[in-house]
Amino acid sequence: MRIDLKRLRGDAKRLKAARMASPSRKVKTGATKVIRDNFDELERLHNVEGVTWADLASSLAAQGVTQGAGLPITGRRLTALMHNVRSRAEKMAKKRPPQDQGNSSRQRQRNGDLAGQKSVSLSPEMARPIGVHVPDPTISEDEIRQTELAKHAHLLRKR
Repeated sequence: MRIDLKRLRGDAKRLKAARMASPSRKVKTGATKVIRDNFDELERLHNVEGVTWADLASSLAAQGVTQGAGLPITGRRLTALMHNVRSRAEKMAKKRPPQDQGNSSRQRQRNGDLAGQKSVSLSPEMARPIGVHVPDPTISEDEIRQTELAKHAHLLRKR
């Protein structure tokens, strides 16, 4: 079977452009796209006006929204899709850096403004009080020799 390479290239470029225009780089089709596009209104209908998810799903199915292989969308599937869209939006919001009046994170770090970032600190046992002088931890050669001799004294014969 022969294929038309020119048409193949054109189709591939068109599909790639459609995918790149999508926020998550995947082509959105079907029920998920409808729910993502109308998420706020569906939430408002459920939370403010008290419409059940099953009734919303039936209304969407009457307008042609399907799941899987052309089956009408169910209330359970609608709630699952709403949860997925909400979770994805929250995840994307966390990944986006906060807009800080034009200052980038590198500029804030250079300026010493680390508010809102995690900091590392020592545990109370490891922290040293300010102003307390700690003796020099260096050990003399003689002390090292005496310590090693004490470790192996049980192996030496007593005379």
